[in-house]
Amino acid sequence: MIDYLRQLDLLDPKQIGDRSVSLIGAGATGSHIAWYLAQLGWGNASQGQGTLKVFDDDEVAEHNLANQIYEPSHVGAKKVTALKEMIVRKFGFEIDARPEKVTDQRNDVGAKYVFLLTDTMSSREEIFEKCLNFQFATDLVIETRMGLRDGRVYAFNPNDPIHVAEWKKTLYKDEEAEVSACGASASIISTVTFLSALAVGRLVQHFNCNYGSDTLRVEGKPMKMWNEVHFSLYPEAMMLREFGKEVEPVIF
Repeated sequence: MIDYLRQLDLLDPKQIGDRSVSLIGAGATGSHIAWYLAQLGWGNASQGQGTLKVFDDDEVAEHNLANQIYEPSHVGAKKVTALKEMIVRKFGFEIDARPEKVTDQRNDVGAKYVFLLTDTMSSREEIFEKCLNFQFATDLVIETRMGLRDGRVYAFNPNDPIHVAEWKKTLYKDEEAEVSACGASASIISTVTFLSALAVGRLVQHFNCNYGSDTLRVEGKPMKMWNEVHFSLYPEAMMLREFGKEVEPVIF
């Protein structure tokens, strides 16, 4: 049985309740994000610790082993099937593994938190329009983008027209991308894991400020939620931006 004692000041699994997560894409960032969420206790529905639903119709290939969580024995298997097996083996509970491509499954995708992590910008925009735009069951959509040296995390309310408009301004054509959106053509594990941890951090912050303990509240109010985090690891730098505010981004 997993002991969560060391994380209770930030996330107590017993407070998760019926709050669900849908994860669309189980590649570089998606596989690590699913693993981190399971490690936090998220998805253990039998213990009242939410549900974790993962969508991906792709299979594990040899080139995935360097930057995704899968093992050599999983090559040729569906990614979500391999992910489910690994989580059962280590954590003892099952996720809802969906070996399917998301197109217009609005009712199935709807969750309290949705991670949008498919391979292309065009697929993300299409999924958002068909499944997530004004998805009232969803509090937060989290989307990541990655290169070899840098990455971005977007976290926004799909029911807020200002948030949606600001996020859409950041989209670009697939042919303009240096690499694929999830880093499939070029990625290194250090950037993948840093990006995945930041993405999970957006969920933990939002949950803690709105549903969990008060350790992330300042003078009784939720901590500022940055809608865009852009980082570089080589060299180290970070930019933080809040949607809908006429202020300069914070740069470190």
